[in-house]
Amino acid sequence: MEIGAYIRIITKRLWIIALAAVLTAGSAFVFSKLQTPVYRSTVYLNVIPARMDLGLVQTVKWYMRNYAGQIQSRTTAARVIDRLQLDITPNELAAKLTVSPIESDYLLQIDADDYDPILAGQIAQTTAEVFSEKIDVDMLEVDKNDRLQISIRDWAEPGVLHKPKWKINTLAGGLMGGLVGLLVVLILEWLEADVIRSSEDVERHTGVAVLGLIPAVPGAPSRTPARWRRETPLTASR
Repeated sequence: MEIGAYIRIITKRLWIIALAAVLTAGSAFVFSKLQTPVYRSTVYLNVIPARMDLGLVQTVKWYMRNYAGQIQSRTTAARVIDRLQLDITPNELAAKLTVSPIESDYLLQIDADDYDPILAGQIAQTTAEVFSEKIDVDMLEVDKNDRLQISIRDWAEPGVLHKPKWKINTLAGGLMGGLVGLLVVLILEWLEADVIRSSEDVERHTGVAVLGLIPAVPGAPSRTPARWRRETPLTASR
């Protein structure tokens, strides 16, 4: 089938595609609005080696991955809970944290998620403080030339909306609905591919040329649909 034929099919049934897109986009919008908003606050920790030695730099990168696990540990979470006087378990607080080492910049990114934007900022900031204080104590037993310094780059601010992203969800729902509508249009066209509606369909199915049509007689009773009366072949020749 030529591209022009597909375009005509889509244009003819464009309302189906539009309806499916509107319905799915509306559903995604409503679903997003019904969800409880989750806010995220982010804080960064600098991981600075005592000297820029190649061996020490490689060690720093290994430590950063290890530090990420320590920050999300129940031990760190318990200290944060004690400092903030939270009524949750260490596992619940650890689940609110996401730690990502950024090795190229010697940074540890700490993300804290919570339904309360203020509390999200407090969790992120306190987690960074608790961990940096722990490392300062640990480094006292390490030679000065091999020490790592952990410092907070910026203070954590109140969380910003992390999810649901209703704009993205609505757009994705509309696109998905449009694809579903297009699929429905193609299926309907395939199901009706053998239905004869015009003289062109007769020529395509029979391989003969239609030379004339029997005109419909106004007011004449007939069970034959009008489109069949207008397009019934009169004569044909190969």
